[in-house]
Amino acid sequence: MRIVHRWIVAAVALACTGCTIADVTEAGGDDVLIVEGVLRSDRPDQRILLHRSVRGALSPGEPDAQVFVTGNAGARHDFEMVPTSQCLSVDPLYATADSVDIQATCYRSASADGYWVLPDSVYDLTVITTGGETARGRTHVPTPFAILQFPYRSRLRDGPRECTIPGGEALPVVWTESRGAYGYLAPLLITGLDRVAPDSLRAPAELELTGLAISSGDTTLVLPGDFGVFDRFSLDQRLLRYLQTGLPPGVRAEIVIAAADRNYINGARGGSFNPSGQVRISSVVGDGRGVFGSLVPLTVAFNVGQPGRPIICN
Repeated sequence: MRIVHRWIVAAVALACTGCTIADVTEAGGDDVLIVEGVLRSDRPDQRILLHRSVRGALSPGEPDAQVFVTGNAGARHDFEMVPTSQCLSVDPLYATADSVDIQATCYRSASADGYWVLPDSVYDLTVITTGGETARGRTHVPTPFAILQFPYRSRLRDGPRECTIPGGEALPVVWTESRGAYGYLAPLLITGLDRVAPDSLRAPAELELTGLAISSGDTTLVLPGDFGVFDRFSLDQRLLRYLQTGLPPGVRAEIVIAAADRNYINGARGGSFNPSGQVRISSVVGDGRGVFGSLVPLTVAFNVGQPGRPIICN
């Protein structure tokens, strides 16, 4: 059951990972509150998803709950219930292949609160349901870091920063260490591949590949060869081999390098993306289970030019 969370996909149309609604097994078929929230330093509004554990063919939502996050300076940010479409979209393959009815409830913080999720800060989540259940979580956002050789965006509303890079060449992307990160997620979105790849590959117009650096000190990924490790069983191997030596001229690529806290790495799951193993570790305690984590994402955009050309950035 694959659910892509829009609080992870965000406005860059680039997912930090595909996610699933948490599979929670409780003795005796207990009805359990599930909390799924990831704070992001690159956006002004945050989203948290609440639902119940799957029972039979239904995963009910949890409407009218009190949901708020407090920072280490004591500021409180209240979340309001909004349409579920603002938190998640259902993969069409799931909708046709699985009979479970997802009725999750989305909660969103006020955009007027501004960019309140700050790197190297601690945030506490509290959820109180109408039935009297209380669930809590805490995340320590990884520290700030920088991509060394390319301009980047640390906030989604910043103006675009783009580079033109030579096609057909392997390109290292290097960044400084983010203390407190338990790994770096690096989704890569390639657009226009269908126009330049050989017809025999039947390349899609958009191709998303995932890269992962597995510790805070692992701060280099080679573009594009280090991307696609989690996609190798779901994509045409000929297409992946075609991309190994470099991106072809004429495509556009966008990368998010996201420093992820321990809670995110321990809880993020989707398809073959299981960075800490098959078992989810709940970072939500009390009367609920789930994930309350954080990301510090930086975004870089590339236009791919002819081989042998110099790198030019605006």
